[in-house]
Amino acid sequence: MIVISFLGNILGKAMTFIFNIVGDYGLSIIIFTFLTKILLFPLNMVTQKNSINMVRLMPEENALKIKYIDDKDKLGEEQLKLYKKYHYHPLLSSVPLLIQIPLVLGLVYVMYHPLTFILQFDAGVISSFKDWLGTFADPDKLAENTYQLEIVSLIKSALIPEGHALPDMLLAPAEQIKELNMMFLGIDLSKTPSFKHDYVLLLIPLISGLSAWLMCVIQNKINVLQVSQGSLNKILTTLFMIAFSTYFAFLVPAGVGLYWIFGNLFAIPFMYLYNICMPPKKYIDYEYLKKMNEQRIEKEKLHKKYNAREKEDYKKFFAVQDMKLMFYSESNGFYKYFKGTIDYICEHSDLDIHYVTSDPNDKIFEDPRPQIHPYYIGSDRRLVPLFMKLECTMVVMTMPDLEKYHIKRSRVKKDIEYVYMYHGIGSNCTLRKGALDWFDTILVPNVDHTQEIRAEEELYNLPKKRLVETGYTLIDDMCRTYNSTEHKPNEIPKILIAPSWQVDNIIDLCVDDLLAELGKTDYEIILRPHPQHVKHEPEKFETLKEKFKDKKNITVQTDFSSNNPVMEADVLITDWSDICWEYAFVTKRPVLFIDTPMKMMNQEYYKLGIEPINDKLRTEIGAIVKPTELGKTNEIIADMLAKREEYAEKIQKVYEEHVYNIGKSDKLSGRYIIKRLTGK
Repeated sequence: MIVISFLGNILGKAMTFIFNIVGDYGLSIIIFTFLTKILLFPLNMVTQKNSINMVRLMPEENALKIKYIDDKDKLGEEQLKLYKKYHYHPLLSSVPLLIQIPLVLGLVYVMYHPLTFILQFDAGVISSFKDWLGTFADPDKLAENTYQLEIVSLIKSALIPEGHALPDMLLAPAEQIKELNMMFLGIDLSKTPSFKHDYVLLLIPLISGLSAWLMCVIQNKINVLQVSQGSLNKILTTLFMIAFSTYFAFLVPAGVGLYWIFGNLFAIPFMYLYNICMPPKKYIDYEYLKKMNEQRIEKEKLHKKYNAREKEDYKKFFAVQDMKLMFYSESNGFYKYFKGTIDYICEHSDLDIHYVTSDPNDKIFEDPRPQIHPYYIGSDRRLVPLFMKLECTMVVMTMPDLEKYHIKRSRVKKDIEYVYMYHGIGSNCTLRKGALDWFDTILVPNVDHTQEIRAEEELYNLPKKRLVETGYTLIDDMCRTYNSTEHKPNEIPKILIAPSWQVDNIIDLCVDDLLAELGKTDYEIILRPHPQHVKHEPEKFETLKEKFKDKKNITVQTDFSSNNPVMEADVLITDWSDICWEYAFVTKRPVLFIDTPMKMMNQEYYKLGIEPINDKLRTEIGAIVKPTELGKTNEIIADMLAKREEYAEKIQKVYEEHVYNIGKSDKLSGRYIIKRLTGK
């Protein structure tokens, strides 16, 4: 009450000043309303900037909502980082509203105290009027916020009860009250609208609702925040504002209702002014925003759709008795690493394969073999406890960092054998320090991995893991497929760009310049980003698709279930991606390496004293170009195409020297698993 009284005194002085100039109560309120809009203009410009920042970050926020759809804590953490990045303050948009509330309350206080603020009677006169009213009035009418209006009403309407004439000292002030004009266009602004009397007052709530509707119509078209909202949100906001404005006008004197009406009306030109001073379209791509919002909504629909299925599969998984073998796949794209091993197990044993995948559309669900039992477990809230409660005999997975992050070894069965299967043939320097420490067995593709693992065990005094020299099942499978197919030279050379998933990769550093340079040729260009890059930053690739949509020879491919682009390409362009080995060893065709900063996840790798094959073999299977010298790209590619045979011989030699058991990896990995689980 003290705060409202304080504000009322300030606003009252402002109203008195305006009233003394214009001499009209209603016009004074309108001018006062306009002046408040001017005074709040700087703050509203700050809010406009904050709103623009909010809309700018929405595409990335939608991507976060997709990425962390099952992890609200992580989502909140990442949102805070995003807000900091864009200098967005969530509470700042509420400041104008928070200021508007005391303004309205203060104005209500002024409306209820015309003797104090409009007529400027001293406290003694006002107290005498109150004492006089107390001699006959209902005690409720003596309330602090209403008695002055009651006095004005009695004197102006000459409804003073018999025997309660005004004291002589109040006769002169009473004459001033009689001359006070609180009418505006035939409406008494001192009275509160009601269905019981003075029906003309009902125009105030009616016009208040209409002004809110008009403001919302314009706001939905030009306001930076409302433009970005969906139709339903706009409709609900409009309905709320209409209902609130109408209802509010029934609670306060008509003068306050007049203030509210013109507050809504004045908001319209000021919205246009904010947009002129700081045009949202200069900073915001609304089409891109709309596209990312649609993706988020679709993802949420799918999440809701698949939640019941996940729940059922989770229950079904733990209903299995005496489970021996489980495979875990992060997504559909990882099945190709398991395929050869699973095929061998099915052909040479009766072992049941329980295949858990975090992709509801994994191809494993299409496998008709009775030994295959697929389960969809996509959310961390079920995946994490699933791993913690495992009671099988063996788990095979391509995901490193076991026990380091959310995926842990079983807390129920301590002797499960955890088997790591590589999904790349490059150096372990691309894995985090200790990424393989908690695995019992590793199916090793090449000589270099064996050297690295043993060197790390010796350096850190780690228990020796069981290393099975299987070779690399994916390359064996790709080679069989490739060699069983007739390959005709491409009439138009195909160039595959396949970056790694790391900081400062091709996508982050130079993909636009690279595509622009290759776009000068007639080559067919396919950009195939890393699956994790697409998963974490899908908006980047939507932007690239949009940017190069008019280049018919450039395709941005985000479906990783097929190896066809690798098989068909004449030259591969990459940075540090392990796809270089798969491509080169299968097709015997060269690789052009963009010399981005080396992918080194393990900062202590140098202690092993081993030069990673990612670095030492690049010039053996291809050539290198710096990101600052992309103008040489087309010349180098032309030279590679001309020297196919020379590259084929060099690549085959490297392949045979480094990779174990070429052509036998399916058999060796499958046989190992069968023997461990059956003893046969």
